[in-house]
Amino acid sequence: MPKRLNCLVFALTALVAVPGALAQQPKPSPTPTPVALSTGTPTFAAGVEQVTVDTVVVDKKGVPVTGLKQFDFTVLEDGQPQEITNFEAIQLPTTPSAAPPRKPIISTNQRKEDRTGRTFIIVFDDIQMTRFQGKAAKAAVAEFLKSGVREGDRVSLVATGGGAWWSTRMEAGREELIGLVKRLDGRLQPDFGPDKMSDYEAMRINVYNDQEVTARVSRRFESQGASPGGSGRDAGRSNALGDPLVRGKASEVYFRAVTRNRITLDVMERVLNSLQATKGRKSMLLVSQGFIYDPNLSEFKEVVQASRRGNTAIYFIDSRGLEGLGDLYSAEFGGATDARDVGSALLDNVQAAEGSESLAGDTGGFSVKNTNDLAKGIGRIAAETQSYYMIGYNPTNAKQDGRFRKIEVKLGPNQKGLKVRARKGYYAPLEGKGGKALKPGENDPAIQRALDSPYELDDIPMRMTAYSFDESLLGKLNALVAADVDVRGFQFEEAEGRSVDALEFLMVVAHRDTGEFFQYNQKVEMKLMPKTRAKLEKTWFSLSRDFELAPGGYQAKLVVRDKNSGRVGTVIHEFDVPDPAEFRSSTLNLSDTLEIKTEGDQGPPRPAFLARREFPSGATLYCQFSVFNAEKEKGTAMPRVSANFEIKDSEGLTRTRVNPTVINPTSLGKLSRLVGTSLEGLTPGNYEFTLNLKDEVSGKSLQVKEPFAVIAADPAAAAAAAPTAP
Repeated sequence: MPKRLNCLVFALTALVAVPGALAQQPKPSPTPTPVALSTGTPTFAAGVEQVTVDTVVVDKKGVPVTGLKQFDFTVLEDGQPQEITNFEAIQLPTTPSAAPPRKPIISTNQRKEDRTGRTFIIVFDDIQMTRFQGKAAKAAVAEFLKSGVREGDRVSLVATGGGAWWSTRMEAGREELIGLVKRLDGRLQPDFGPDKMSDYEAMRINVYNDQEVTARVSRRFESQGASPGGSGRDAGRSNALGDPLVRGKASEVYFRAVTRNRITLDVMERVLNSLQATKGRKSMLLVSQGFIYDPNLSEFKEVVQASRRGNTAIYFIDSRGLEGLGDLYSAEFGGATDARDVGSALLDNVQAAEGSESLAGDTGGFSVKNTNDLAKGIGRIAAETQSYYMIGYNPTNAKQDGRFRKIEVKLGPNQKGLKVRARKGYYAPLEGKGGKALKPGENDPAIQRALDSPYELDDIPMRMTAYSFDESLLGKLNALVAADVDVRGFQFEEAEGRSVDALEFLMVVAHRDTGEFFQYNQKVEMKLMPKTRAKLEKTWFSLSRDFELAPGGYQAKLVVRDKNSGRVGTVIHEFDVPDPAEFRSSTLNLSDTLEIKTEGDQGPPRPAFLARREFPSGATLYCQFSVFNAEKEKGTAMPRVSANFEIKDSEGLTRTRVNPTVINPTSLGKLSRLVGTSLEGLTPGNYEFTLNLKDEVSGKSLQVKEPFAVIAADPAAAAAAAPTAP
């Protein structure tokens, strides 16, 4: 199957550039006007300088409290009272859930999604969890997906080790996410050696030259036979820097910890940045054994800043469960703990997860720790995200100094016994600070945020679909992801009688079961003659990409940016690739447009691969398909398959029917057919194209249905859809 990185109706007047970096920054969107609402769907808007604080109020039993008013709250920033300029009380309805919708054959970012649900990001920190811890964590996450979410919620599952990044709407995507969770495992290999050292101890020794910690570790190494006798007694006397064995181990452990922590924090920041434009209650569930607080890592500050910009609370679910003294001081791994070190041993568990706990506390969340019932803790998170308050204020301190501003939300004296939970503060912007320089292979931040977001951006209308064809490699099929982009809103510039702009796009296709993904980005330079621009405004700009995919479920995401205006649009499409060994047909290619034949192409005309299923009345509807894995006759060694099709309206009445005929195989035994029928006389409405196949040798039958719509005829569009001579 030939590669089709093509612009199907854009052949003679578009110049296609080589893949390049997407470096054009988008222009800022206009500042929304603040709106204050009562209970209902979260539509709280905030200006650029406004601080928004999600606030949860619970009683002594931890049950969320509803019915509070704006005058019940007081907000302080660095101890100074702030005027509340926006207030909204949110109370989302509980289940029962509506029936989950079916996956569409054509996905579009123009459907009006009901945004009454919540947004949950589950960060499964597999690089910070052992395999044993991962089992308990998976069970807790699966239980949350079963009982903690409801219809309309958006849930993303992200594994820090790269094994999953999947977003879906509940409840249709529940089983997919549970299946993803089941295949994840903790990847951290525990150190059971006699010279085992905690990440916190390594930081204190390697970064701060802490002699007390060095002596403590030296004593433990000696008691467990990891160092020569006397190292603990003589540390600091024989070597001013302490035991060299201890320092060497500290350097090794600290380097590994920093690497893991940066990976986790970078993933968290990416996800949080992608939620900036998302309304409603947003929560990040960090499922991890936790990590130390390292002041030397700027990533901690950047995560808190991203949480503030995205107004997202972080909840830490400690996968260690109910903790005792810790493996470092267990008799199983060495001698008795020195009496001088018992106090420090009790603090080890706190220090090991201090960084993750601080992120939860600073962003308005809480930690679920020291318990083997993680599911119950996650249930608390689900409960409190249904009832909360959104408070907005314009800070009196407008300095852009990058300093931390402490936030305190208080209740009036009439609300005794209630507990308020809100983020503890935010970092002010830093005047004159530019964006980060892009690393090699790194996407532009605007493109990356759009790619990471669980929601589609509709600033550029788009639609997308996918096709599966013949087997390419062993166990893999040729697949095509096709999309149409509406260029009517592009900010073209006129030069030398042409409309000039560039379409920048990034496409990612991810396998649900394995986490394998494919990514492609390109910039298409457009220099359009008036006739071509008018044509594209009718038919939209079509692009597609070939992939070789294994069987299973996939999620494709396309990000498109208009270079001149900076506007970005995204569309998400989920599709399945069938088993290549079964009796099947390719995906039906319904089209009213024929591809433009290139010079030297002697084959018959082919219908263009479109991402739409709306065709004007009176047009010719083409359908192309292939049939695979039919049995062969003994005498001819050729397959014998008959096919026919029919078109039914929305009431099930047959409007067009063609009698079965045998498909003539090629000399190699391949089966394919192109059929066409006029839509003349069909009134606008919904229809269904049904293909009936029968393997005359084996007796197997197959029926493939493809819905489409007939729309009112548009003479200009019909002329634009007709093939153009080369």
